[in-house]
Amino acid sequence: MRAIAQSSTMTRLRARFSLPMPIDLVIFDVDGVLKQVVDPYMLLHRHFGTEAAGQRHFQAFRQGYITYHEFAQLDAWSWRGRSVAEVKRVLRSTPYTPGAFEAARGLQQRGIPFVLLSSGFDLNVEDVADDLGAAEWRANILHRDNGRLVGRMTVRVPYGGKGPLVREIIRRWGADPARVLAVGDSDTDIRMFEQTGYALAIRPRSDAVSRAADATMPDLNAFIAFIDAMAT
Repeated sequence: MRAIAQSSTMTRLRARFSLPMPIDLVIFDVDGVLKQVVDPYMLLHRHFGTEAAGQRHFQAFRQGYITYHEFAQLDAWSWRGRSVAEVKRVLRSTPYTPGAFEAARGLQQRGIPFVLLSSGFDLNVEDVADDLGAAEWRANILHRDNGRLVGRMTVRVPYGGKGPLVREIIRRWGADPARVLAVGDSDTDIRMFEQTGYALAIRPRSDAVSRAADATMPDLNAFIAFIDAMAT
């Protein structure tokens, strides 16, 4: 079934783009794309027994009672005093998406840099960047001191705010937006898709994400075939 799905994806891709369009830069979301866990915030809440508080924080934000910055501080405060080593163990225990390492290696072999852009936090994203060899990464920062979380977060990637950050990344790399690929899975990634020439959704979490993407895939196993098909 996977071979049929991959072949179908390549056929649709070639039909959509009649000219070779090689990719010069890839920007990946992390949670749900490179890693299978879609919400590291709730992962930590479940681990530390603060899930009810985390749900209250997020609902208050979504209903407009608090800002995203306030939401982030409340979540960070829930984990104050927790060991950084324990947090990293929990995050590292989560599996990568099938094909993630092969996708990273294939991009490196083709000389295509890739950047990670996540509204998650650095204790997760920095390890993913190291494991995969990302050229750079950006995420929210969980502050710590003497190996413990201090209950404060710096928001560098606000909820729904990836669009301007993608433009900044593209300018910094001197890339042509028409030759940049964004890879995401959630509604917050649609703003990222709007800034790049191509968009790929991995296990899209809504119909809106599927519609906003040029192609969808269940995992990253066919990712390098996708990249190569765009240049031939």
